[in-house]
Amino acid sequence: MPEGPETKRMADIIFKDLVGFKILSYKFLHHSLFELKKEENIHIKNVFSRGKAIVIQLNNGFSIITHNQLYGKWTSHFLNTAMKHKRVLRIEFCTQKKAVRLWSATDISLYKTSKEQDHPYLKKIGPDVLNHETTVKLIFDRLIDPRFKNRSLGSILLDQSFISGLGNYLRSEILFFSKINHTQKSSSLELKKNHNLAFNISSVSLRAYKQKGVTLDLEYIKKSFGNIKNFKKIKHMVFRRENLPCFFCGSIILKVLVSSRSIFLCPSCQSFKTN
Repeated sequence: MPEGPETKRMADIIFKDLVGFKILSYKFLHHSLFELKKEENIHIKNVFSRGKAIVIQLNNGFSIITHNQLYGKWTSHFLNTAMKHKRVLRIEFCTQKKAVRLWSATDISLYKTSKEQDHPYLKKIGPDVLNHETTVKLIFDRLIDPRFKNRSLGSILLDQSFISGLGNYLRSEILFFSKINHTQKSSSLELKKNHNLAFNISSVSLRAYKQKGVTLDLEYIKKSFGNIKNFKKIKHMVFRRENLPCFFCGSIILKVLVSSRSIFLCPSCQSFKTN
């Protein structure tokens, strides 16, 4: 499932390819959007992401809200690009040059733009990790909030009501950079550790957004190893690197299952003593 960085990058592409351009044709093939079929002269006013959802605001006072879940996929190609897959088309917008399409998604809704926040997903999620208003201080305050501080960090980092846009690969990477085990709780951490965790929730997510899913700190790697060419095919520090050595200490990366979801960790860098 795409996480916040992937969703935001796709929203950026849709915005760039549709906003300000004349929409020459469109298709709305999901049942929730059938009332738009009778509309004429639709154009796109704004596109943005919230957590793992994309919001497309139309000029008619309505917004299309989509969540890719496991199977949905947005694409943007030049008009004559052949599609080599068997996905089901849900939405299509065509300009003079580009075709922006949503494939196979089932979580698609139409809301009045003024009522967007009534959408069940948007209504329950916490601050977007990639929103400029989601500061490190705000994240720290939520870590020590009574709603979250006594739950395992492995759990709250997937809870969209805590901070939206985080997901499985970000969880493993954030905990690794923070030198924290997934079983720990923020209430058991020293103040400095919680501040560092809040910083990494923000910085690792932003790095993944800017580096197209790569969470490696390339500046750190360059300083430590002198040459980043050997890291070009590596995207993460621990995620999906089970049975390989930790870049920091050489210990073998572990993969553990927690509630049917995989967490990847270094048993040395992320070890801790229980009381």
